[in-house]
Amino acid sequence: MHIIFGYISSWSLPAIKLLKLLKFNVYYIYIDEVDLDKKNEIASKLKKNNIYPLPLEKEKKILPEASFSLCETDPKEIAYKKNIELISDDLLKKYCSLFLIDRVKKLRLLMQDFIFNQQMKISGKLGIWAAIYPKEKIIYVSFKFKCFYNSSTSKNIYKIIVPLDFVNFFKKLFKVKKNISSKKGTYNDNNLNELINKKVAFIPHKGITYGDKNNMLFDKFLFYSDNINSSFHKNKILHLDYSNFSKPEKNINWIRVNQIAKPNFQIIIKTLFNGLKNINLIRSWSTFLVWLFLVHQYYFFLKYDFVIKKFKNLKLAILDYDILCPKTLVFALNKNNVKTVAVQERFIHSFYSSYATLSVDTYYVNSEYTSKIIANSKYFDVTNLIPIGFPRSKYLSLYKNKNIPKEIFTPKSEGKKIIVLLGFVPPQNWYESYTSLQASWSSQISFFKDAITISKNLDNVFLIIKYKAFECPLRSNPYFKNIIDEINGLDNIIISNNYSEAYYSYKLCSNADLVIAKHTSIADECLSSDIPVLFYEYTHNMKGIQSDAFNYSQSGLMCYEPKELIERSKSILFDKTSRFKNEIYKLKQKIYHVKDAGNIKNKIIDNLESNILL
Repeated sequence: MHIIFGYISSWSLPAIKLLKLLKFNVYYIYIDEVDLDKKNEIASKLKKNNIYPLPLEKEKKILPEASFSLCETDPKEIAYKKNIELISDDLLKKYCSLFLIDRVKKLRLLMQDFIFNQQMKISGKLGIWAAIYPKEKIIYVSFKFKCFYNSSTSKNIYKIIVPLDFVNFFKKLFKVKKNISSKKGTYNDNNLNELINKKVAFIPHKGITYGDKNNMLFDKFLFYSDNINSSFHKNKILHLDYSNFSKPEKNINWIRVNQIAKPNFQIIIKTLFNGLKNINLIRSWSTFLVWLFLVHQYYFFLKYDFVIKKFKNLKLAILDYDILCPKTLVFALNKNNVKTVAVQERFIHSFYSSYATLSVDTYYVNSEYTSKIIANSKYFDVTNLIPIGFPRSKYLSLYKNKNIPKEIFTPKSEGKKIIVLLGFVPPQNWYESYTSLQASWSSQISFFKDAITISKNLDNVFLIIKYKAFECPLRSNPYFKNIIDEINGLDNIIISNNYSEAYYSYKLCSNADLVIAKHTSIADECLSSDIPVLFYEYTHNMKGIQSDAFNYSQSGLMCYEPKELIERSKSILFDKTSRFKNEIYKLKQKIYHVKDAGNIKNKIIDNLESNILL
């Protein structure tokens, strides 16, 4: 028997230690503390008692039939089946009037976000463990009410949920906050009066840049017009921030939605009244869970609605990171007759089941191919699909044979083939690494070893390893010291450390002869721009990461072991008649094709100005 605690904190330690003394196999997944020092302290105490996080990282082999896909791509649609189990469409439809929406699909997707989030964090990992130990009884213990929404990923998992946080759940939900006065980036009602005539809003996810000044990846200026008189100009467009980020620049209009003073007591009363009005929709335990969840979401919908209706002239809202924008905010925009627009952030999300969901009026997508997939997907609720390509791919052509980074200028001038390896940032702490799948510390060591093997097995090549960030633990933890020292001792491989320069990854990739990537959006942008890519589709104990969602039409670009990676790299770099180059050409014609290529930014802004604002 294996006993797995979902979330632990200081008060639960005695019970965990007791179970260990009684010779049970006891594990945990998360340490439920905000303070990092407290987390480290709890992890150290448990380690002294031989109690560790669920050691998915330490398993020799994670089975293909129950692997990373359970936590992300969900090909068997387990989370969606849980969604349907909870409530029928006929009954769910009766909640549409609560949010003033016209389609039950919108509510289904609202529920899907939450249910799959639970599967990604908890039930997917449990399912992987249960598949590794099919004869063991897996007892999952949780003290959180939200774990009632976990999907069932294996028959040998049994749940014990004691929702001790239930009262706190409601306390947090209905806590009346004091009005927040005007601060930098926060506007009180007097300041709001200056902005009520805005027609266009940009809704950023965690600021207007991806990263910060010390780790700058790219900006989010796609929707900004250079025309000073345009409603899309950076200093004229209204920024509605839901992530509680401070105002990034002096002259832009920035409102932190969650910090605007609201009539919280009235919102609470309205939530309770309409919740009780719909209590007749509770027919079973599962429909009670749905009722509770939707009443909870209704509360946030009302808060967003209070803010949005202040902007009576608002016609258009642009969502930054498509699938991450809160759907209750989108519902509030819909209710106030504000059209919603988004651009597809990641090509691979077109093929996901369960995780990537979107409800929007107009969606600018990466290709004709993805447009057809999305149009027929139960996970997207989109009125108008417009294929436009990859907005950031322009930087690949912009930097091609120009602005060559110093790191590769010399080897490139010597005629060496340049390979860029794009990796995933590992968890900060060892106890987080234990439960990680594709980004664990062990998988990072394996990735480094493969890079070294490639550098030794291919002649006349120069390798650059690039991460989105290279902070702790890679930079300073002794766990990685030996392998990084080995890399630093080689002449034809480096780890890039330039993180202050925006679009630096694009400068590297645009001047590469081959990109080897753990799946990331820039890989698809490279393929669409005729830059060869091989996908690093394995870890030290797992084969297959994104291929359950989409295998790139069996092109052979997905590599499942080091031997494949080396052989296919050699073919692409040195074989003039390489079949993989032909496959890349076919992919560009099939899955990345857009009829009217051109300046994507101008095309989007012109389309919005002519079709929505006029």
